[in-house]
Amino acid sequence: MRKPRTVSAGAAGLMAAAAMLVGSAPVSVQAQSCTATATSINFGNVSPIRLNAIDATGTVNVTCTWPAVTVNRNARVCLNLGNGTGSTSFVPRHLVNGTNRARFNLYRDAARSQIWGSLNSTTAPTPISLLLSKPALGTVARSTVTYYGRLEADQPDVPIVGGNPTLYTSAFSGTHTSLNVHFFEIFDRNCNQVPQASGSFPFSAQATIVDDCTIEATDLNFPRTGLLDEPLQASGGLSVQCTNGNAWRISLDGGSSGSAADRRMQRVGGGGSVAYQLYTDSSRSLIWGDGSGGTGRVTGTGTGQSQPIAVHGTVPAQPTPQPGSYRDTITATISF
Repeated sequence: MRKPRTVSAGAAGLMAAAAMLVGSAPVSVQAQSCTATATSINFGNVSPIRLNAIDATGTVNVTCTWPAVTVNRNARVCLNLGNGTGSTSFVPRHLVNGTNRARFNLYRDAARSQIWGSLNSTTAPTPISLLLSKPALGTVARSTVTYYGRLEADQPDVPIVGGNPTLYTSAFSGTHTSLNVHFFEIFDRNCNQVPQASGSFPFSAQATIVDDCTIEATDLNFPRTGLLDEPLQASGGLSVQCTNGNAWRISLDGGSSGSAADRRMQRVGGGGSVAYQLYTDSSRSLIWGDGSGGTGRVTGTGTGQSQPIAVHGTVPAQPTPQPGSYRDTITATISF
């Protein structure tokens, strides 16, 4: 039996020991994952009184990454979309500015027939679904999907605020988007079988409501007469439709005379004229012109609906010209 051997280093000697860790070096394991980013959707400048639907599109970019070696080479990606911050429902969704709202929606198809929804919704339960597969000579696969938006038609009451073009928005952030992913080799799953969210893809939707007006006119016809020894009166009309909240004013030009203060109808075929005048009020106290030379203009604020505006005319008593038809053309201009 051997005795333990002692190594002496003298009075100031030291003792040393060495230890060895037996095992393997740390190994980095790369997990498979998918991410998504979305572009926002912008309907641009919108005039509600035009009553037409406005379409726009956005995209979602999906990227999936695998380790170099994997047994799950496919990824079922489900893009869930909530109702947005401006909405309390999926049908319709709303863009908002304060308490003002404009109806819109987002769709999975170009025909705008399939609402883009979420597995958490009973009214719009279908997310966008896509399949990505690991490339044979790489670890990353990418795909871009288009989503489709429509701002609904026939919303003339949507207002501007403060008389200026007004931005309406809805944000799809936080819980309003979720990315659900199932990695597999053979057995795929439907999105309703992939409940676990693994990310989000926030974006926004917006439209700018602009001030706009249209104006139409109906003719003013004075009654037939043989003598102009007494005044003749008649009324015509304008029809104005302006964006809700949009201030407007209407001017009338001088017609063929070039002067609102001295309007005249000319005989068809030539040979004479008849003096007449147009007024802003039924009492015929203020000549309707462009605001200069003592004339006035008619002003108002749009409601989004058609607003009738009366034009009051008078032919004063005057020497009777030769018989015939007398006419003038007046141009009404609306400023807003």
